[in-house]
Amino acid sequence: MSWRLLVIVVLGLVLLGLLGWLLTGGGASRQAPREEATGAGPVPTPSPAPHQQVVLLFTGTDGQLHPELRAVPLPQELEARVRVVLGELLKGPTAGLLPVVPYAAELNAVYTDGNGNAFVDLTAPPKPLTGSNTELILAYGVVDSVLLNCPELHAVQLLFGGREVQTLTGHLDLSRPLVLNKGFIGA
Repeated sequence: MSWRLLVIVVLGLVLLGLLGWLLTGGGASRQAPREEATGAGPVPTPSPAPHQQVVLLFTGTDGQLHPELRAVPLPQELEARVRVVLGELLKGPTAGLLPVVPYAAELNAVYTDGNGNAFVDLTAPPKPLTGSNTELILAYGVVDSVLLNCPELHAVQLLFGGREVQTLTGHLDLSRPLVLNKGFIGA
């Protein structure tokens, strides 16, 4: 009986050792990356995204949206591309136009779904906004800038401060995704 117990204990220890070895990566597979890393020479670095023209919509003195072209590195990944477009939009226009977001806003988050919708979360206005044109220009300046530069998207849902809002000034339903609306883009 003592031999059986000894054999069981030894087999148990061997199995535990083998299991531990396998869980930590096991000998040969662990050494292969080291050999590749030291023997393959310099590690290639990813190339930066190519500069492309983006269309950003800003407010003109006529109260309509007007395009500004800007060359920026535009990544292939969709959410990253939306972030770049909105980052440039939130920087404001270079000259002659006004920002579409009438307060110092930041981009909190961007999400996309498989149905061609983007969900964009901006910081909430520090105080209530007024005027139907303010709401329309803000909403469609953001939505149209994203959709013009990301053709795989069909609609943009605006969120403010991480939350869905019904409206900003009471004139536009923001509780649903908005589609491209060229009606506010001036000549």
